[in-house]
Amino acid sequence: MASSRPPADSLYGEVALPVPLDQTFTYSLTGELRRRAEPGSRVLVPFGTRKLSGVVVEIHERKPGREVRAALRLLDDEPSLSPELLRLGRWIAQYYCAPIGETLKSMLPLGVELKETRVARLTDQGAEAAAQFSVSAADDPSIRLLQTLAKRPLTLPYLRQKVPGAAKALSALEKRGFVRIESEVEDRDPLRARDGRLLVSAGDCGKAPKKLVRGERWLLDFLDHHPGEHDLESLALDRKDVAAVARRLAPSGAVGLRVERSAGRARPEGPRVALQPDQETAVTALVGALEQGGFHPFLLHGVTGSGKTEVYLRAIEKALDLGRSALLLVPEIALTPQVAGQFFARFGDLVAVLHSAFSGWQRAEQWRRIRSGEARVVIGARSGVFAPMADLGLILVDEEHESSYKQEETPRYHGRDVAVVRASQAGAVVVLGSATPSLESRYNAERGKYGLLEMPRRIGRRPLPEVEILDMKQEFLETRRNDMFSRRMVEEVQTRLEKGEQTMLLLNRRGFSMYVWCRKCGHRIECQNCSVTLTYHKRERRLLCHYCDYAEAVPEKCPQCDSEFMHFQGFGSEKVEDALRDSFPKARIARLDRDAVKGRDQYESILDGFREGRYDILVGTQMIAKGHDIPNVTFAGVVSADVGLGVPDFRAAERTFQLLTQVAGRAGRGATPGRVVLQTSFPEHYAVRLAAAQNYGAFYGKEMYFRRNMQYPPFAALAALLIRSKKLDEAMNWSAALGRRLQGPYEGVRLQGPAAAAVPRLKQEYRFRFLLKSRERSKLQAILREARDFAEAESWPAGALTIDVDPFSLL
Repeated sequence: MASSRPPADSLYGEVALPVPLDQTFTYSLTGELRRRAEPGSRVLVPFGTRKLSGVVVEIHERKPGREVRAALRLLDDEPSLSPELLRLGRWIAQYYCAPIGETLKSMLPLGVELKETRVARLTDQGAEAAAQFSVSAADDPSIRLLQTLAKRPLTLPYLRQKVPGAAKALSALEKRGFVRIESEVEDRDPLRARDGRLLVSAGDCGKAPKKLVRGERWLLDFLDHHPGEHDLESLALDRKDVAAVARRLAPSGAVGLRVERSAGRARPEGPRVALQPDQETAVTALVGALEQGGFHPFLLHGVTGSGKTEVYLRAIEKALDLGRSALLLVPEIALTPQVAGQFFARFGDLVAVLHSAFSGWQRAEQWRRIRSGEARVVIGARSGVFAPMADLGLILVDEEHESSYKQEETPRYHGRDVAVVRASQAGAVVVLGSATPSLESRYNAERGKYGLLEMPRRIGRRPLPEVEILDMKQEFLETRRNDMFSRRMVEEVQTRLEKGEQTMLLLNRRGFSMYVWCRKCGHRIECQNCSVTLTYHKRERRLLCHYCDYAEAVPEKCPQCDSEFMHFQGFGSEKVEDALRDSFPKARIARLDRDAVKGRDQYESILDGFREGRYDILVGTQMIAKGHDIPNVTFAGVVSADVGLGVPDFRAAERTFQLLTQVAGRAGRGATPGRVVLQTSFPEHYAVRLAAAQNYGAFYGKEMYFRRNMQYPPFAALAALLIRSKKLDEAMNWSAALGRRLQGPYEGVRLQGPAAAAVPRLKQEYRFRFLLKSRERSKLQAILREARDFAEAESWPAGALTIDVDPFSLL
């Protein structure tokens, strides 16, 4: 509970609001806020005509030079963000050139922001006007609005839906002073709710309001026909507003509400495995660092199947023994029940899981368990780095090379790098683990900035899989057929089927065909919103944009020349699945990609089925390469190892090497040695060749030579500026103006651009990009602040300028 403070003449709070402005806003603190608000507390404040929730970052007695408004109310029983997290938030905002309010909002669990609704209500003048009109005059939208609002205030979305011409009429009535538009905030907040599920049951129907709105009638009828208690989150699947309806009815006794606290998990004692020598060395180093105390960063470079997870478990045990807490970050797609289950088996109800698939209430429950110290081991995806943990002693970042750790929305932070900074601020040990470390992390280890722990052998000294490169150009010359699968690939899959072993096949491209084009005039079917071709999806029988989700039917004739010669070009994972069914009709085949999997339950169901042997072949995109340990997989094939090499991005070779190495590592993790076939049209490319040799050291040396010569990270700091507008001339003019502004005296910064982005038009917006490089990060940040200040001074709309520090994608 926040502590009370002695009275002061005047007390003010600097509040960070979730708006795209790099500043805080001053509000006076009165009443409860004066007594109990603390830095890190969330407060509700007026902002223009709206009401927003923000985070207090400072409390002071300095009288502002202008009149300030009063904060409305305190939203927390205790601060949502600790002083440590506030400090981390300030670092993120400064380093990534992001607004402090949007940064702090991203650090809170999803779902805790209060829902704001715009409501129209009559003024006294409007009520008098409404009384003067007869019902027969209600055909006029303005008069109809007045008479509707005379009964009760209503939300703007409701009025726009029910009253034709409402938007224009509302504007006119507001100007005349008949209507006042106000902001109302829904009075519910998962962070203030108690732990557990919220259950609703029938109450005393006689206490229900005489006039029931639609949702109230639905809930009362449901409870009348279905006695007992019901989970509100489950009912929300049938009716989204059921929680709000139940809360309206509960105070009168018409329904009952009860919180059922979730039971803690038992802590079973499982058998402890004996450590291999490489594991023992790594564990000894980490235990020593934990006992010594203070900040110690490590890179754990272990090949696939080397037993990194057991090293994590032992390190967490030691942190707990020392009375400290531990945080494990994993890529979003890898956070499965099987992964979390290993930690529940070892640490039981000390574990909390933070996952985007959870509802707001579930996330808030986990957040409270962590903040109270009930959960001392936290497993989470990228945003888990903000878990409100006290006495943080250990942070583990698994698969630290994964691009999913980089957030693609403001504040565009990198979870791995934030984890290192948080560990530094907390005096904790941080471990970055990977079989294919990012070049930046390996470089830091080579320079001595990180301790280097290497695990070059698989558990039980099982051999790494034998990898073969299959040149598809040569395959065509020998067969004169443009088949999807080489003869060797077919032979390997058939052998596994005969032996009762399993196969994984990867093609990192969704859909059935890459695009549709006319053989007569060459016209390609493109997205209406983006400058990209549409991908054909056979199951849905439609063309789909993978950037904005625009979809349209497959045209029977060419829209350009009316020709009937439409051709489907290329192939994706859906077509691979079809081809496998044709080649192996008796095989049990499953596909794992974003189109086949519509939710986490389906994703886990497919993986469980494959793990339990219900499928012989699993085909998919990079989703199948993410850390799955399935002993019966003895063959892994890559249908086209070239996908991604042609992307205009300096990380293209690194990503290709990592993906090929990771998917190869799925084979041979059991008693039977594994084999891998990489089909490629560029067998001489070093990323393919060295991935096949599983020679990280050679790849690192060759790629670092390129990076050093071209001044790319880790030899220079990199940032990207993206200018966007729905009007082409506006985007071009803004880009040119910013380019002129940034041509000033910025020594030590290399500016490239403006130039059209790799995808020039995306989601109906034209896009131009600058790329900035510098060996001195301070100089880079100075020019980024200049760009941000210029956009604000020129009154560019929100979203017109995007600043991306340490970008992972240059599309």
